[in-house]
Amino acid sequence: MGGISGILRADGALDPDEAAALGPGHRFGAGGIGLVARPRSTFAMDEGAVVLVAGHFDRAPTTGQSAADIVLEGWRSQGMGVFDRVEGAWVAVIWDRRAKTLDIVRDPFGVRRCFWTLQQGRFAFASSLRRLLDVPGVSRELARENLAEFLSFRYVHAPRTLLRDVSALPPGHRLSWAPGQSPVVDPWFRVKHALPYSPAPDDAQTLAELERRMFRAVAARASGRERVGVFLSGGLDSSAITWVASRLGPVNTFTVGVQDGEDDETPYAGRVATILRTDHEVVRVGPDDMLGAFDAMVAASDAPVTDPAAIPQFILARRARETVDVVLCGDGGDEIFGGRSVGLLASQMRLSAWVRRFPGAGRRLASMAFGDKRPEIEDENVPFGLARVVGGVVAFDATARAGLMRDPGWVRGGIRRACLEPFYREIVSDPVNEMLHAYLRGRMPEDALSRTGAVAQLADIGVRPPLLDRDLVAFCASLPGPWKVRPGLAGSVTKWPLRQLLLPVLTRSLVQRPKRVLPGPWRRWFEGPLAPFLAERVERLVDDPLRLFMPNAVRGLVPRIHEPGVAERLWTLIFLDAWIQDVGAH
Repeated sequence: MGGISGILRADGALDPDEAAALGPGHRFGAGGIGLVARPRSTFAMDEGAVVLVAGHFDRAPTTGQSAADIVLEGWRSQGMGVFDRVEGAWVAVIWDRRAKTLDIVRDPFGVRRCFWTLQQGRFAFASSLRRLLDVPGVSRELARENLAEFLSFRYVHAPRTLLRDVSALPPGHRLSWAPGQSPVVDPWFRVKHALPYSPAPDDAQTLAELERRMFRAVAARASGRERVGVFLSGGLDSSAITWVASRLGPVNTFTVGVQDGEDDETPYAGRVATILRTDHEVVRVGPDDMLGAFDAMVAASDAPVTDPAAIPQFILARRARETVDVVLCGDGGDEIFGGRSVGLLASQMRLSAWVRRFPGAGRRLASMAFGDKRPEIEDENVPFGLARVVGGVVAFDATARAGLMRDPGWVRGGIRRACLEPFYREIVSDPVNEMLHAYLRGRMPEDALSRTGAVAQLADIGVRPPLLDRDLVAFCASLPGPWKVRPGLAGSVTKWPLRQLLLPVLTRSLVQRPKRVLPGPWRRWFEGPLAPFLAERVERLVDDPLRLFMPNAVRGLVPRIHEPGVAERLWTLIFLDAWIQDVGAH
């Protein structure tokens, strides 16, 4: 896959090792500046600026031009305004040859990534962490202060990374730098959400507008000369994308099934494919496939893989690449329509709102009567989602980290709230939209999209998420949360708009079935065919040359493999250790 990188020195020309580290491709060099756009990325320049773009524009104001040409032309007259008119997954770099300034701009939702470092006056950047680490002198020191964040969420939020001297550009942000100065990182894009107490819109009109915008989003990513397919899980998001794509022409759909997996989703995907008349293929993945792809998946990842499901996804993508050039995926659906655990949280939120009507002592008694902690009742000025610390999965909580980590100073008991609070500060909306925003800004780019990017690179296939079309996201964000997640007979109805659009197309049982994720028989595999792999990896963790974890705590996870979440914790540690070894962190 393509990529961009660059080195800028304030103290003289690049040395041969630095120039070689940038790799082959379209190159600009002048004095202490080296900029490279490798194959599948684009390059443009004139007397005023040099532009590199990694990624692609799905919808742009002009045709017949490369992404870099579009940015170069628009930058002259509009500056940052050029990015208001493009859509897709990209990172753009602009070197102003007259002002001697560098700007790096990342797409609104973080589909493409960018890393940078500034050491002794030398600024280096790359759209791949591995390429940045090729630059001589870039430190690979592990950021131990960020380990608690990784263990808690299974990822680290940009601008932080797991390497102390490497930063990540956050989604929807712009970095500006000039030699001799410190980089300035600011947001250039923000999603505008419905204001609190916004009235519910008209159902029929809103659903019609939603359908129109979804059609436009899919068409922008499914038209052209590329062969396009869809990753079809059988869930609402991928089913909706398949439904829209099938109206544009014949569609290839691909589903992955995990051998011995619980709640196999492939029959549901097959039923959707039959109804929508797609050319459907199911790929089965077993433990041997997991072992065969493990090292390659680690080597393709800019950060430790956040979920073992990445490996079945890669195997599916590799098979799809034999038939198509690009696949559409459902990333973003939970964040814009109201999925994940928001349904349960919305039900709890409604109950808490009722309890809040009681006087102070009555609140506490009523809360205790329900048998759970309700921190949102104690302080009405704290957003519900922040009080509950909603945003991302919980891998190792503070207690588990305290028993695992060698240095008590690394545990950082309040790390989740500290990481999530900035996201809640960005938004003033109803509680449902606030929680969705925290997922959109946190888990989606660092978990789902990071995993998708690694899969795409390794399988050499384009993976595009039409639900992250900027117009579609803006429209869904403008809708009140209670309109998207509605009270139901047995709790809350999540993704109500998608269910309504699909009811006339699919069967009611397909539309109304509960949310599931890719099933993983990790516990059974760890006890059976993957037992030797687990034993080997646990011993590597116990060996622990960086002295990060308590050996008995690591070994103690294995006998507890039957407990909920323990297999996932083991995968988290295994992937972390493999990634540290692969990048040579110290």
